Amino acid sequence: MKHLAVSFFILPFLVSCALPTSGDSFIFTTYNAYAFFDGIDDGTEYDGFRRHDGYDGEAYSARIRDMAILLGRVASSSDVIMLQEIESIEVLADLLEAGLLSKGFRYYCLAPSEEGLSVGFVSRIEPFAVAVHSCGEGRPILEAAFMKCGRQVRLFGVHFRSRVDGGEEERAEQARHLRTLMDERGGIVSIALGDFNTDPRYPEESMAIYPDDHSPENALHVVPDPSLARSGVYYSPVIDEDVMLGEKGTYWHQGTWYFYDNILMNEEAWDGQGWEFEDAWIPSSLEMKDRLGRPLAYDPSLGYGYSDHFPLTAELRLI
Repeated sequence: MKHLAVSFFILPFLVSCALPTSGDSFIFTTYNAYAFFDGIDDGTEYDGFRRHDGYDGEAYSARIRDMAILLGRVASSSDVIMLQEIESIEVLADLLEAGLLSKGFRYYCLAPSEEGLSVGFVSRIEPFAVAVHSCGEGRPILEAAFMKCGRQVRLFGVHFRSRVDGGEEERAEQARHLRTLMDERGGIVSIALGDFNTDPRYPEESMAIYPDDHSPENALHVVPDPSLARSGVYYSPVIDEDVMLGEKGTYWHQGTWYFYDNILMNEEAWDGQGWEFEDAWIPSSLEMKDRLGRPLAYDPSLGYGYSDHFPLTAELRLI
């Protein structure tokens, strides 16, 4: 396992009218924003998302406005929103300008990816450290450290490879590197969140439920009981039957609901001191759904919709 070089990039957006955050809670949301390209053609856009397809500056501006309004409704209580499939830092800046700034979101950051779609975040709290961790052939991992009420929380934003593209080995490499990073932050609440492109209820090469499917080749192990969390073994609220999420999954494909979007917490999130896991939920709303209740993906030909994923939110409480 190789620990590669680190680089970082962050742009603060400072204003004097930021809304206060709740002092005794730390809330964070992950959301795959679905092919959120900006209005400039760079040659890496998907079909339907180019200017000659009609996805021009006007269409992009309308999409920005609609997404900013949506996030302002379903994630306004979040301190941090981790986003996947963002093309450029301008998308994040435009989301702030379109309405998130008025909700108190002042900072934004992107982990550039050669593929053209990246992981980034917007936040109401200034991060005191940000890093982008390379993963060989895999997508980079975005790390951000926040301090609230004198207590630190580390977030690792990820977007793992899909098996559809033959990305099993790349995803396994990402998972191994993520475990290394989280283990190095021992003693600190560390949380991985994003689109893992794998559901822990269906064990695969890079992630499995422990102990039933425990094996050395699995880089990450996910448990529904926080008391079992330890090095390389992480608690996930999406498989905890005591957590009422509100939806059957975050992603729907060919008749099946999946929890591809996930939140993994290390043992420090349940050690009886400092920041402790409180709750998790899927903040879906009617406009995000089709008539069957599935995520309504953005259609560039119609200029309508949001994403083929639902967001996922979790809350920590200070004790």
